[in-house]
Amino acid sequence: MTPEQHLLDGVKILSTYLDPLGFHFKLEGTGQSSGGHFAYGQFVNGDRAIELHYRWSLGLVSYKVGNLALGHEEYINLLDKYGQNQYPNYSDEPNDAFRCLRFDLENLLVDFTENNAILYKQKAPDKIFEIERQQAIKNNANKKIYSGDQRIIDQAKAEFKNGNYLQVDKLKRQIQHPDLLTETEKKIFELNDTRKKDSL
Repeated sequence: MTPEQHLLDGVKILSTYLDPLGFHFKLEGTGQSSGGHFAYGQFVNGDRAIELHYRWSLGLVSYKVGNLALGHEEYINLLDKYGQNQYPNYSDEPNDAFRCLRFDLENLLVDFTENNAILYKQKAPDKIFEIERQQAIKNNANKKIYSGDQRIIDQAKAEFKNGNYLQVDKLKRQIQHPDLLTETEKKIFELNDTRKKDSL
């Protein structure tokens, strides 16, 4: 079976619950990328949408209201129900994932399916902001590591402790992304400038 066929087959499991609630499924597209063939679509009800992606199995499941979007586990966490969810699961039977997702929709995510996403609309903006903030911190940390900046910063800290202020100044000029320095790192370099002047 193709990813499209697997997706449409699994959608039948979800439809018997979602269709009576006013959701209707639409296949949005199929294609191929470096990871192989894929298919995706969404259940839509007014401004709410449950998006499903299928490649080798059911993968990304996200919940959208207007311009807001949360992944399945992020939404579960938002409702303080982590650990009660059955999806994502790990099974060789493709439809097991859809059965697990249906369990979560019926038992854990009725806020979205039956209550017009009231809690989602209240809490999602802050949750999305926090996710984006954490991702930015992670991206910045990776950029500092891969550019070599973190190694230079760590070396500069060691030189500062040893009182080698001129060496710290030289290392500072080698940093490629000074805009990514933490407040603590900035203070170390500012203090180094003061002590360097005092030592001259």
